[in-house]
Amino acid sequence: MLVDRIVITHRWLEALRKIAEKAYPNEGCALLAGSIEADGSSYTYKIMKIIEVENSDRSSISFSIRDEDLINAYEMISRSNMELVGIFHTHPFSNAYPSGKDLRYMQINPVPWIILGEDGEMRAFIIDEGKGVKELRLSISD
Repeated sequence: MLVDRIVITHRWLEALRKIAEKAYPNEGCALLAGSIEADGSSYTYKIMKIIEVENSDRSSISFSIRDEDLINAYEMISRSNMELVGIFHTHPFSNAYPSGKDLRYMQINPVPWIILGEDGEMRAFIIDEGKGVKELRLSISD
């Protein structure tokens, strides 16, 4: 069985954890840039850059990104010849599973969503066309 996966280095993993610490007790968030490789019906999302963005909700249970921050991030990704490969956010007081609001926005933004839960567990999910939410494998590289 082919499984979609996200490849992240230890360095980027630690950067995401630092975003979480900095934002606490609110949700932290970032856009993830890199490349997407297809192998048959399986995809590999390689994270090559993290773009930290401010949670304009300033909330521990939700996050939003200002339009101007999104535009700037997309321009930076385009200039770097990369693609948006994911959206990262934290759940400081719950587990690493998409909330109802997350699921609605995952349909609008059909890229992997990486969530860091209150227990330090990090998991990745994507909306699988017509099948609902699907968990992706996180592969940590050097």
